[in-house]
Amino acid sequence: MKIASEPGSNPVPQLDPDVAAAWGAGIWGPGVGRTTAYVMNSLLVSAEPANLSRLLERISLVAKELGVGIEPMELGISAEKVESPIRLNPVTSAVKLFGDDDVVDAARLLIRLREAGVPGVALDHLMVATPYYAGVPYYAGVPYYAGVPYYAGVGAPVTSYGTPGTGGRSPVTVVLPDPARRLGPVKRQPVVVILDTGLEDHPWFADPTTATAEVFVNGHLLGRHGTVPGPATPEPPRNPLDGGLLPYAGHGTFIAGLVRQLCPEARILGIPVMTDDGVVSESCLIATLQSLRTRQLQALDSGDDAELIHVLNLSLGYYHEAPEDALSDGPLNLLMEDLGRLGVQVVAAAGNNATTAPMFPAAFADGPSDPSRLPLVSVGAQNPDGTIAYFSNAGPWISCHRSGAAVVSTMPTRCGGDRQMMAALDVHGHERGTIDPDDFRCGFGVWSGTSFAAPVLAGGLAAHLAAAGGAAQLDDILGMGWEALGAELRWNRP
Repeated sequence: MKIASEPGSNPVPQLDPDVAAAWGAGIWGPGVGRTTAYVMNSLLVSAEPANLSRLLERISLVAKELGVGIEPMELGISAEKVESPIRLNPVTSAVKLFGDDDVVDAARLLIRLREAGVPGVALDHLMVATPYYAGVPYYAGVPYYAGVPYYAGVGAPVTSYGTPGTGGRSPVTVVLPDPARRLGPVKRQPVVVILDTGLEDHPWFADPTTATAEVFVNGHLLGRHGTVPGPATPEPPRNPLDGGLLPYAGHGTFIAGLVRQLCPEARILGIPVMTDDGVVSESCLIATLQSLRTRQLQALDSGDDAELIHVLNLSLGYYHEAPEDALSDGPLNLLMEDLGRLGVQVVAAAGNNATTAPMFPAAFADGPSDPSRLPLVSVGAQNPDGTIAYFSNAGPWISCHRSGAAVVSTMPTRCGGDRQMMAALDVHGHERGTIDPDDFRCGFGVWSGTSFAAPVLAGGLAAHLAAAGGAAQLDDILGMGWEALGAELRWNRP
C-alpha cells in the first residue's frame, strides 16, 4: 500500500437522506479531513476460529459498559471441508449492535475497544460506486455518491462530466454487433466477476453460458437477493413524485459491456451487491467476497478450470478514517490478499473525487511486491484524448490509467426515466422528435467515471488470459496472471 506522506482530505460524505436512513448511516471524523461513512449498528471482526469466542467476549464486556448488546453474524459461505493450498487470512464476521438509539454507535464503541486494547475490530464502512453521476438532483444537494468533490460546487470543471454531451450518462446508438458473435474457437473462457448493481436485460447478455447474474456457491445464491448469510441490502423508499433514473441505474450492465468489448471470450458473472443507489456496506460486500473465496478454493481443489475466477472488478470504494494507520489493512484487504494468492486478479476503480485522499480498496494496491500473489491493481480514468480525467483521484497508490470518460457501453433496455424530449411531433402517423435524454431502450449509453476505467483494464487482462489457454494448478494460474500483468502494465514478477 503506497500512501502519500500527507494525503488529501477525505471528501465530506453527503449521503442521500433516504439512503442514509435505510442503512442507519453515521459520519465520523477522528481527525481533520478524515471523515468516513459507516453503519452505526455494525462492526467487523477478524479472528482465527480458535480466538473468535474470546474476542467476542471482550467486545461484549466493553459494549455492556455503554449499554449496548452484541450479536455475531457470519458473513458468506465458509470453506470448511476444503484444504487450502495457501495459509488463509482470518475470516471476517459482523457484530450487530442493539440497544437504545442514543447509545448504539459503532464508532463510539470502536474508540472504547481500542482504548481497552481489543484487536481485530473495524468499522463497517459504507462503500459507493464510482461513476461520474449524471446530474445533481435538486433535492439532494451535491451527494457523496455522485463523485462530485466537496469543494467543487456546481459549475466547477469536474461537474461537466455529469452533463450529457460532455461525458454524462446519456443514450447513444451503436451499430456494431455483439462481439461474442464473431468468436472462433476459444482456448479458454476466463471468468470475470463484477460485484455491482447486477447484470440486467440486454441482447448481448441473453446467453447464460457467457453472462449471468445468478451465481451459486454450495447451492446458495450470491448477491443481495441471495441465500448467503450477510449480503442483504436495504431498499430505500422512493419518492412517488420523482420518476428520474436513480444515480447508478445500469451501472453493472455498463461495466459488463466494457468487458465484453475487450474480451468477448469471457464468462461474465454480474453479481448484484447494491441497488441503483450505488451504496453497499463493507460487511455485505465481504459476505459475497468470502463466498467467492470458497468457490475458488473448491475449484482449485477439484481441478475444475471452468469454476475458477480469473478477474474480479470492483468499481466502488470508501475513504478510511485513518489511511496512514495500519488499521487501513483491515478486513477487506485481508480478502484482497487471499484472492490474489489464489490466482484472482483484482482490479479496483480509483474514485472520482479529484483528491489525493486514498480510496479503498484501490489504495491497497502495492504493485509487484510478492511473487506468490497477483497484486491488486488500481485504475484511474483518462479522457478520450489520453489526458487524465479532471475528476480522477491521484496519488502514489494509482497503478495505471485507462479510458474512463465519455466511454460507450451497454445499458439495460428497460432503463428509462421521466425526462422528456425537447420536442415531439406526429406527422402523417410518423413520430418525430429530439433525443430523449434518459430513454435507454436502444441498449447503449455514454458515461464517465473510474468505474469504467477499471473494467477496461479488467477486460484487457481477461483477453490475455483467454489467449493463454486453460490451467487448473495454482502455480500455472499465478504464472499466467503475471504474464497478463506484464503484457498490460509491463510489470515483472518479482
